[in-house]
Amino acid sequence: MPYYHYCSASAFFHIIKNKSVWLSSLTASNDSMEGKWLSNIIGIAAHRWGISEFERPPLISLVRDIEHNLDCLGFCMSEAADSLSQWRGYADDGAGFGIGFSDTFIEEFTDPDDPLVFAQKIVYKVEDQLKLLEPISAQIVQAIRDGAFSSAGRGGLLGPVKTDEERETEQKRYKEAHGRLFKAITSDIQLFFKIKNAAFSEEQEWRLSRMAIKPLNDLEFRVTGPKVIPYLEQSFAEINDPITDVLIGPKNPNPKDVVIGFLARHGFDHVFVDTSGASYR
Repeated sequence: MPYYHYCSASAFFHIIKNKSVWLSSLTASNDSMEGKWLSNIIGIAAHRWGISEFERPPLISLVRDIEHNLDCLGFCMSEAADSLSQWRGYADDGAGFGIGFSDTFIEEFTDPDDPLVFAQKIVYKVEDQLKLLEPISAQIVQAIRDGAFSSAGRGGLLGPVKTDEERETEQKRYKEAHGRLFKAITSDIQLFFKIKNAAFSEEQEWRLSRMAIKPLNDLEFRVTGPKVIPYLEQSFAEINDPITDVLIGPKNPNPKDVVIGFLARHGFDHVFVDTSGASYR
């Protein structure tokens, strides 16, 4: 099944000529909640798990703190071929191209030995997102029950004054439980960028991803409009048959034979080329 990357003519030229793609900072994307959606879902999940209304806010706050320090570099594609919304939003208002990448391209990118490098399908439905949290639900609930949000105090007006030894024991229990809670939340680090607001569901997105920890000072940078965007260039020169087909956008003036010639010039002579069927102008 092809996975389509919709892009401008200049981006298409770069991808084909250099046999590489750019994995760009996802937090700089057009979704303001990119990488920050999990804190919304965890609140719903916590209610279902029976976590009290007093313990939900600090849990959500902890997830938001983690989100604030994470970024993900991604190369975005769509299962949708010849999608008008994709042409409008990502391919220079229809004047660009749609590049169909192969299953092999997806498979070769995934590194089973590195959980920070992966390819994944984006999940949009809230119920499906909640199911993704089920494997870590028991650890989260238990850590909170064990005092992950209950640091040691001195006691006093409404209770007995605690000894130094009692406070030390409580503090040790709190740190241990809080550590287990943090470990559970970050055990599937890919999850932070696997779920999105359902408003984006029509994009049917797949992406190549590489997790990144802020600050992003070991990457390249490019400018798009007013934004300075971190990115990493990823070569696919060694992958066999990485591209299946190319779609010429509905407002793209390039004739098919020119596109075929350009692809052949750079070793993609077996790639099928077609024009968009969208009547958009």
